[in-house]
Amino acid sequence: MKVQLSKDLQHDPDGAIAADIVRSCVHCGFCTATCPTYQVLGDELDSPRGRIYLIKEVLEGVQPSERTQLHLDRCLTCRACETTCPSGVQYGRLIDIGRRIVEEKVDRSWGDRLKRSALKRGLTGKLFGPALKLGQWVRPLLPQTLRRKVPVRRSAATAVRGRQHARRMLLPPGCVQPSLAPEIDAATMHVLDALQIEAVTPKPACCGALRHHLGDDALDEIRRTIDAWWPHIESGVEAIVMNASGCACMVKEYAHLLRNDKVLRYVTADGLPCAVVHADTFLRVENGPFRIYLDE
Repeated sequence: MKVQLSKDLQHDPDGAIAADIVRSCVHCGFCTATCPTYQVLGDELDSPRGRIYLIKEVLEGVQPSERTQLHLDRCLTCRACETTCPSGVQYGRLIDIGRRIVEEKVDRSWGDRLKRSALKRGLTGKLFGPALKLGQWVRPLLPQTLRRKVPVRRSAATAVRGRQHARRMLLPPGCVQPSLAPEIDAATMHVLDALQIEAVTPKPACCGALRHHLGDDALDEIRRTIDAWWPHIESGVEAIVMNASGCACMVKEYAHLLRNDKVLRYVTADGLPCAVVHADTFLRVENGPFRIYLDE
Protein backbone atom coordinates (compact mmCIF):
# COMPACT_ATOMS: atom_id res chain seq x y z
CA MET A 1 0.00 0.00 0.00
CA LYS A 2 1.42 3.39 -0.98
CA VAL A 3 1.68 6.14 1.63
CA GLN A 4 3.12 9.65 1.51
CA LEU A 5 3.93 11.14 4.90
CA SER A 6 2.59 14.61 5.65
CA LYS A 7 5.11 17.38 6.33
CA ASP A 8 4.50 17.40 10.09
CA LEU A 9 5.35 13.68 10.31
CA GLN A 10 8.32 13.55 7.96
CA HIS A 11 10.74 14.21 10.82
CA ASP A 12 8.90 12.01 13.31
CA PRO A 13 10.73 8.66 13.77
CA ASP A 14 7.45 6.95 14.59
CA GLY A 15 5.92 8.37 11.41
CA ALA A 16 8.60 6.72 9.29
CA ILE A 17 8.12 3.39 11.11
CA ALA A 18 4.34 3.59 10.66
CA ALA A 19 4.71 4.37 6.95
CA ASP A 20 6.97 1.34 6.42
CA ILE A 21 4.44 -0.90 8.19
CA VAL A 22 1.54 0.46 6.12
CA ARG A 23 3.53 -0.17 2.92
CA SER A 24 3.92 -3.83 3.89
CA CYS A 25 0.12 -4.33 3.93
CA VAL A 26 -1.28 -5.85 0.71
CA HIS A 27 -4.94 -5.43 1.76
CA CYS A 28 -5.62 -9.16 1.37
CA GLY A 29 -8.10 -9.25 4.25
CA PHE A 30 -6.83 -12.45 5.88
CA CYS A 31 -6.66 -10.48 9.15
CA THR A 32 -10.44 -10.08 9.30
CA ALA A 33 -10.86 -13.80 9.97
CA THR A 34 -9.09 -13.54 13.33
CA CYS A 35 -10.12 -10.05 14.43
CA PRO A 36 -12.62 -10.24 17.32
CA THR A 37 -14.02 -6.73 16.86
CA TYR A 38 -14.68 -7.32 13.16
CA GLN A 39 -16.32 -10.65 13.92
CA VAL A 40 -18.65 -9.01 16.44
CA LEU A 41 -19.34 -5.65 14.75
CA GLY A 42 -18.95 -6.56 11.06
CA ASP A 43 -17.63 -3.08 10.25
CA GLU A 44 -14.65 -2.91 7.90
CA LEU A 45 -13.26 0.05 9.87
CA ASP A 46 -13.27 -2.16 12.98
CA SER A 47 -10.96 -4.65 11.27
CA PRO A 48 -7.16 -4.43 11.10
CA ARG A 49 -7.36 -3.70 7.37
CA GLY A 50 -9.80 -0.85 7.95
CA ARG A 51 -7.77 0.61 10.81
CA ILE A 52 -4.62 0.48 8.69
CA TYR A 53 -6.47 2.50 6.06
CA LEU A 54 -7.55 5.05 8.69
CA ILE A 55 -3.97 5.35 9.98
CA LYS A 56 -2.71 5.73 6.39
CA GLU A 57 -5.03 8.72 5.94
CA VAL A 58 -3.77 10.30 9.18
CA LEU A 59 -0.16 9.76 8.12
CA GLU A 60 -0.90 11.54 4.86
CA GLY A 61 -2.31 14.58 6.63
CA VAL A 62 -6.05 13.93 6.79
CA GLN A 63 -7.47 15.39 9.98
CA PRO A 64 -8.79 12.49 12.12
CA SER A 65 -12.23 12.72 13.68
CA GLU A 66 -13.75 11.35 16.86
CA ARG A 67 -15.04 8.51 14.72
CA THR A 68 -11.47 7.68 13.64
CA GLN A 69 -10.44 7.68 17.28
CA LEU A 70 -13.34 5.40 18.20
CA HIS A 71 -12.36 2.76 15.61
CA LEU A 72 -8.75 2.78 16.84
CA ASP A 73 -9.88 2.65 20.49
CA ARG A 74 -12.03 -0.41 19.81
CA CYS A 75 -8.97 -2.46 18.83
CA LEU A 76 -8.14 -4.91 21.64
CA THR A 77 -4.46 -5.02 20.64
CA CYS A 78 -4.71 -8.80 20.86
CA ARG A 79 -2.55 -9.03 17.69
CA ALA A 80 -4.38 -12.15 16.53
CA CYS A 81 -4.33 -10.60 13.07
CA GLU A 82 -0.54 -10.88 12.97
CA THR A 83 -0.82 -14.66 13.14
CA THR A 84 -2.69 -14.81 9.81
CA CYS A 85 -0.95 -12.00 7.93
CA PRO A 86 1.07 -13.38 4.98
CA SER A 87 3.01 -10.12 4.67
CA GLY A 88 4.19 -9.97 8.28
CA VAL A 89 2.55 -6.60 8.98
CA GLN A 90 3.57 -5.40 12.47
CA TYR A 91 0.07 -4.29 13.29
CA GLY A 92 0.65 -4.02 17.05
CA ARG A 93 3.30 -1.36 16.58
CA LEU A 94 1.25 0.44 13.95
CA ILE A 95 -1.92 0.72 16.06
CA ASP A 96 0.08 2.12 19.00
CA ILE A 97 1.67 4.79 16.80
CA GLY A 98 -1.67 5.57 15.17
CA ARG A 99 -3.37 6.01 18.53
CA ARG A 100 -0.65 8.35 19.75
CA ILE A 101 -0.85 10.57 16.67
CA VAL A 102 -4.66 10.69 16.76
CA GLU A 103 -4.56 11.40 20.50
CA GLU A 104 -2.54 14.53 19.75
CA LYS A 105 -4.97 15.70 17.07
CA VAL A 106 -8.40 14.89 18.56
CA ASP A 107 -9.65 16.28 21.87
CA ARG A 108 -11.44 13.84 24.16
CA SER A 109 -14.46 14.67 26.25
CA TRP A 110 -14.03 15.34 29.96
CA GLY A 111 -15.76 12.09 30.85
CA ASP A 112 -13.59 10.07 28.45
CA ARG A 113 -10.40 11.55 29.88
CA LEU A 114 -11.57 10.81 33.42
CA LYS A 115 -12.39 7.20 32.54
CA ARG A 116 -9.02 6.61 30.87
CA SER A 117 -7.17 8.21 33.77
CA ALA A 118 -9.04 5.97 36.21
CA LEU A 119 -8.07 2.90 34.18
CA LYS A 120 -4.40 3.86 34.07
CA ARG A 121 -4.17 4.61 37.77
CA GLY A 122 -6.73 2.22 39.19
CA LEU A 123 -5.74 -1.02 37.47
CA THR A 124 -2.00 -0.60 38.05
CA GLY A 125 -2.11 0.94 41.53
CA LYS A 126 -2.05 -0.52 45.02
CA LEU A 127 -5.76 0.18 45.57
CA PHE A 128 -6.98 -2.28 42.94
CA GLY A 129 -6.79 -5.32 45.23
CA PRO A 130 -8.65 -3.74 48.19
CA ALA A 131 -11.22 -2.17 45.82
CA LEU A 132 -11.87 -5.55 44.19
CA LYS A 133 -12.31 -7.23 47.59
CA LEU A 134 -14.79 -4.54 48.61
CA GLY A 135 -16.72 -5.03 45.36
CA GLN A 136 -16.79 -8.80 45.89
CA TRP A 137 -17.99 -8.34 49.48
CA VAL A 138 -20.97 -6.18 48.44
CA ARG A 139 -21.58 -8.12 45.21
CA PRO A 140 -24.77 -9.87 46.44
CA LEU A 141 -26.29 -6.45 47.15
CA LEU A 142 -25.57 -4.97 43.73
CA PRO A 143 -28.07 -4.72 40.86
CA GLN A 144 -27.73 -7.56 38.38
CA THR A 145 -26.13 -5.36 35.70
CA LEU A 146 -23.34 -4.38 38.10
CA ARG A 147 -23.11 -7.80 39.74
CA ARG A 148 -22.17 -9.42 36.43
CA LYS A 149 -19.19 -7.06 36.15
CA VAL A 150 -17.73 -7.99 39.54
CA PRO A 151 -15.93 -11.35 39.39
CA VAL A 152 -16.70 -13.96 42.01
CA ARG A 153 -14.04 -14.26 44.67
CA ARG A 154 -11.66 -17.12 43.97
CA SER A 155 -9.89 -19.07 46.67
CA ALA A 156 -6.19 -18.39 46.99
CA ALA A 157 -3.86 -21.28 46.15
CA THR A 158 -0.77 -22.15 48.15
CA ALA A 159 2.41 -21.27 46.28
CA VAL A 160 5.66 -23.19 46.52
CA ARG A 161 7.98 -21.43 48.93
CA GLY A 162 11.46 -22.13 50.22
CA ARG A 163 12.54 -24.73 47.68
CA GLN A 164 15.72 -23.90 45.82
CA HIS A 165 16.88 -25.39 42.53
CA ALA A 166 19.90 -24.90 40.30
CA ARG A 167 17.74 -23.58 37.49
CA ARG A 168 15.91 -20.33 38.20
CA MET A 169 13.29 -18.37 36.26
CA LEU A 170 11.68 -15.03 36.99
CA LEU A 171 7.89 -15.04 37.47
CA PRO A 172 6.62 -11.42 37.64
CA PRO A 173 3.30 -11.16 39.51
CA GLY A 174 1.62 -8.61 37.22
CA CYS A 175 -0.80 -5.85 38.19
CA VAL A 176 -4.28 -7.37 38.43
CA GLN A 177 -3.75 -11.13 38.22
CA PRO A 178 -2.68 -11.59 41.88
CA SER A 179 -6.07 -10.17 42.89
CA LEU A 180 -8.27 -11.57 40.12
CA ALA A 181 -6.76 -15.05 39.77
CA PRO A 182 -4.02 -15.73 42.35
CA GLU A 183 -4.14 -19.48 41.67
CA ILE A 184 -2.56 -19.07 38.21
CA ASP A 185 0.89 -18.00 39.41
CA ALA A 186 0.71 -20.52 42.27
CA ALA A 187 0.01 -23.32 39.78
CA THR A 188 2.89 -22.15 37.59
CA MET A 189 5.22 -22.26 40.59
CA HIS A 190 4.16 -25.84 41.32
CA VAL A 191 4.80 -26.88 37.71
CA LEU A 192 8.23 -25.23 37.67
CA ASP A 193 9.09 -26.82 41.01
CA ALA A 194 8.15 -30.24 39.62
CA LEU A 195 10.59 -29.55 36.79
CA GLN A 196 13.33 -28.69 39.29
CA ILE A 197 13.14 -24.99 38.46
CA GLU A 198 12.89 -22.30 41.11
CA ALA A 199 10.34 -19.55 40.43
CA VAL A 200 11.73 -16.19 41.58
CA THR A 201 9.16 -13.48 42.26
CA PRO A 202 10.46 -9.93 41.82
CA LYS A 203 9.11 -6.75 43.37
CA PRO A 204 5.73 -5.91 41.76
CA ALA A 205 6.06 -3.47 38.85
CA CYS A 206 3.79 -2.58 35.94
CA CYS A 207 5.17 -3.51 32.51
CA GLY A 208 3.65 -0.34 31.05
CA ALA A 209 1.30 -2.05 28.60
CA LEU A 210 -1.89 -0.34 29.77
CA ARG A 211 -0.47 3.17 29.64
CA HIS A 212 1.31 2.49 26.34
CA HIS A 213 -1.79 1.11 24.61
CA LEU A 214 -3.80 4.09 25.81
CA GLY A 215 -1.45 6.36 23.88
CA ASP A 216 0.69 7.60 26.80
CA ASP A 217 4.45 7.58 27.30
CA ALA A 218 5.19 4.45 29.34
CA LEU A 219 9.00 4.70 29.38
CA ASP A 220 9.18 5.59 33.07
CA GLU A 221 7.15 2.49 33.99
CA ILE A 222 9.33 0.36 31.70
CA ARG A 223 12.49 1.65 33.37
CA ARG A 224 11.10 0.94 36.85
CA THR A 225 10.12 -2.57 35.79
CA ILE A 226 13.57 -3.36 34.41
CA ASP A 227 15.17 -1.89 37.54
CA ALA A 228 13.05 -4.27 39.64
CA TRP A 229 14.03 -7.25 37.50
CA TRP A 230 17.66 -6.43 36.85
CA PRO A 231 19.22 -7.80 40.07
CA HIS A 232 17.59 -11.18 39.34
CA ILE A 233 18.71 -11.11 35.70
CA GLU A 234 22.26 -10.35 36.82
CA SER A 235 22.09 -13.22 39.32
CA GLY A 236 21.50 -15.67 36.48
CA VAL A 237 17.79 -16.34 35.90
CA GLU A 238 17.57 -17.99 32.51
CA ALA A 239 14.15 -16.70 31.48
CA ILE A 240 11.29 -14.38 32.38
CA VAL A 241 8.10 -16.45 32.46
CA MET A 242 4.84 -14.49 32.23
CA ASN A 243 1.28 -15.74 32.63
CA ALA A 244 -0.33 -12.58 31.25
CA SER A 245 0.09 -12.72 27.48
CA GLY A 246 -0.42 -8.97 27.12
CA CYS A 247 2.47 -8.33 29.50
CA ALA A 248 4.68 -10.84 27.66
CA CYS A 249 4.02 -9.12 24.33
CA MET A 250 4.78 -5.75 25.88
CA VAL A 251 8.07 -6.89 27.42
CA LYS A 252 9.15 -8.34 24.07
CA GLU A 253 8.71 -4.83 22.65
CA TYR A 254 11.08 -3.24 25.19
CA ALA A 255 14.03 -3.27 22.79
CA HIS A 256 11.98 -1.39 20.20
CA LEU A 257 10.46 1.08 22.67
CA LEU A 258 13.83 1.84 24.28
CA ARG A 259 15.77 2.04 21.02
CA ASN A 260 16.43 5.78 21.48
CA ASP A 261 16.61 5.77 25.26
CA LYS A 262 19.72 7.39 26.69
CA VAL A 263 18.91 6.80 30.35
CA LEU A 264 18.66 3.03 30.46
CA ARG A 265 21.32 0.84 28.91
CA TYR A 266 20.16 -2.58 30.11
CA VAL A 267 18.29 -3.35 26.90
CA THR A 268 20.20 -3.93 23.69
CA ALA A 269 18.90 -4.13 20.12
CA ASP A 270 18.25 -7.82 20.82
CA GLY A 271 16.17 -7.10 23.94
CA LEU A 272 16.77 -8.20 27.52
CA PRO A 273 19.73 -10.54 28.07
CA CYS A 274 17.43 -13.48 28.83
CA ALA A 275 14.44 -15.06 27.14
CA VAL A 276 10.93 -13.67 27.68
CA VAL A 277 8.28 -16.37 27.31
CA HIS A 278 4.60 -16.86 27.97
CA ALA A 279 4.03 -19.70 30.43
CA ASP A 280 2.21 -21.97 27.98
CA THR A 281 4.83 -21.65 25.23
CA PHE A 282 7.69 -23.30 27.08
CA LEU A 283 5.84 -26.30 28.48
CA ARG A 284 5.42 -29.26 26.13
CA VAL A 285 4.63 -32.90 26.88
CA GLU A 286 6.87 -35.40 25.14
CA ASN A 287 6.26 -39.06 25.95
CA GLY A 288 5.13 -38.26 29.45
CA PRO A 289 7.79 -36.07 31.07
CA PHE A 290 7.82 -32.29 30.62
CA ARG A 291 10.59 -30.61 28.74
CA ILE A 292 11.49 -26.96 28.63
CA TYR A 293 11.51 -24.90 25.43
CA LEU A 294 12.49 -21.27 25.26
CA ASP A 295 11.32 -18.96 22.45
CA GLU A 296 14.03 -17.54 20.28
